[in-house]
Amino acid sequence: MIPGNWLVEAIGYLAAAANVFVFVSNTMIPLRIAAILANALFAAYFFLKGYYPLFALNAFMAPINIFRLRQMQRLIRDMRSATSAASGGEFDYEWLRPYMKHLALPDGLTLYRKGDLSEEAYILVRGRILLRELGVTLEPGAFFGEMGLFTDENRRTATAVAVSEVALLSVRYDELLELAAQNPQFGFYLMKLMMKRMQHNVELARSCSDA
Repeated sequence: MIPGNWLVEAIGYLAAAANVFVFVSNTMIPLRIAAILANALFAAYFFLKGYYPLFALNAFMAPINIFRLRQMQRLIRDMRSATSAASGGEFDYEWLRPYMKHLALPDGLTLYRKGDLSEEAYILVRGRILLRELGVTLEPGAFFGEMGLFTDENRRTATAVAVSEVALLSVRYDELLELAAQNPQFGFYLMKLMMKRMQHNVELARSCSDA
């Protein structure tokens, strides 16, 4: 039995209200949810009215908006994972390997000095690296050397010395920026890591001035 005209019109008004919310929403998740609801209601309204081309359009758009919603939810989960990694968790760098080259350093070799021109960032695969001015020893899995990308004239902010036999993966800054643009999780990880490093530098400067 086809619903009465009042119910059909009510569905239409609800669809219109959901569509208005789509245009006034400031964030993507509520926007996609409202778009899915609007598509479903419009599809029902146009089907009951007999406007089949418009029904087909909304029936086609609903799965697209569901797919986009799932993409956005997955992106948010990835960003949260990146935040955890930058806060001290382990960052999975395996996907970066095809874009990087291998380096091996003997114990005691200086990789770079503070003030040197910087063009590459590194992942420590094996061994330990001492950041001399910061008094920080990096362990395998650490991502470092990226700070020079954001300093004046791309200069190193600390001296990096191998304190054991070291295996590294290196990536050039131009490729690093391209990867950050292509992979939001990595870009967000990089941003959080930089903020953590800058905060550490500020705390180190304060402790030196108080000494």
